[in-house]
Amino acid sequence: MPTLSFCITCKNRFHQISQTLPRNLSDNEELKDSIDFVLVDFGSTDGLRDWIVSNFMHEIESGYLKYYYTEELKEWHVSVAKNTAHMLADNRILVNLDCDNYTGRNGGAFVINTMMKYGPDQTILHQFSNHFKDGSYGRIALTKGNFLSLRGYDESLMPSGYADTNLLQRFWISGGNYIHFPDRAYNQAISNTKEEGLINVSTQMSWREMNYRNLQQSKENITTGKLIANTDKEYIGIIDNIYTFVDDD
Repeated sequence: MPTLSFCITCKNRFHQISQTLPRNLSDNEELKDSIDFVLVDFGSTDGLRDWIVSNFMHEIESGYLKYYYTEELKEWHVSVAKNTAHMLADNRILVNLDCDNYTGRNGGAFVINTMMKYGPDQTILHQFSNHFKDGSYGRIALTKGNFLSLRGYDESLMPSGYADTNLLQRFWISGGNYIHFPDRAYNQAISNTKEEGLINVSTQMSWREMNYRNLQQSKENITTGKLIANTDKEYIGIIDNIYTFVDDD
């Protein structure tokens, strides 16, 4: 059976991840030898680190939960944050799991089985519910090999908006197989507003404006054949000053 990593990014969203993480760990425990959770805390000041250390040392020591902490992302940028978490994951299949999302009971096994059915090396799985405001749009699974080939989420985009669609389109246009699976058993999320997601973004633009600008840039890049992102960067995501609890201890 292929291995899978759920990749989670979080900055000052304790009120949400404190609800989702315990249930997600419990819901996937039956396959914890094949599944792990990679959580990157981007300098949260709301007590997240203390809560993790106080409640999940067994999961950290077993490798089921991999917790990283960094203060290098001073201003929130969705693509940079997601690239960081995905690059820290070691397993074959990577799933973007926003911190307000639930995997569902044995959700990791569902993703693995679906990817195997359609061919993991040819497939990107989108677990979007078809309801744009419910927080499920970013639930995307692909192999780490394909993630590396595409060079991840496009960091040249503005901090928020359209990054998920851009990744999906680049994979599909590159010849990959796009599979949309809106099964509500596996893509529940805590309800948010777009404004809540912009709390740690410095720009005064609205999410709608950033999304539109990113759409236009993405369209231009794809039209000119720029399907591989971040070609001007040696590394994607953050690679310096990332610490684990062991480092901190």
